[in-house]
Amino acid sequence: MLFEADKDILLNFKKYLAQCGYPAQSILVGYTIGQYRADVVISDPDTNTPLQIFELKKQKKTPQTLATARTQLQKHLAAARKLNPDVIGYLVFQTEIEPYFEVFDAITDEVVPNSAFDYQNQVHKGKNATATMLSRNKSRAVGNLKWATMLLIFFTALLFLLDVSDIIPMTGYRLYLILIVVILVLLPYYETIKVANFELTQKDKTAGDENSADK
Repeated sequence: MLFEADKDILLNFKKYLAQCGYPAQSILVGYTIGQYRADVVISDPDTNTPLQIFELKKQKKTPQTLATARTQLQKHLAAARKLNPDVIGYLVFQTEIEPYFEVFDAITDEVVPNSAFDYQNQVHKGKNATATMLSRNKSRAVGNLKWATMLLIFFTALLFLLDVSDIIPMTGYRLYLILIVVILVLLPYYETIKVANFELTQKDKTAGDENSADK
């Protein structure tokens, strides 16, 4: 008969990951992703990018436990894909024989091969995916900024014509309101906007996420 300590799925799984070459600092237990807390997350310590997510169950694999674990894992993956669109998720169930757990693919329900536990390969894929995502986001932001700038130019020209025509004279109060609107439109595309002695800075979302993850 096995002792409970021998059957502790988390301890045995962490030991297995270490044997596969996963650095201790890359194995995060109870890691917060969005509003959820994942059982085990493998991350790249250099970029804090999630690479793999494991949902652990101390029960045997049954249709009921499988459905529950898959639902929980999908929530973690949806949040993690905002940082790494290629993050991979697995389901881990306890067994009675060594290594006292078994890892399954969340989509095919098939046993995961040993090749999936190549840490360096996961880091390489994660960095490529993150670089691609950042490039796409940058291109999208540049396109949106162009449209915003064109609209502001049109809006400014229209106000100038209305002022010249004495339809809507530009008072100091209205000019301040226009300036505020311009700043609010452009702020999402810049970290800081400074006009004279006035400075507006976006909140650092990354720092906020890290603080929530440390709790």
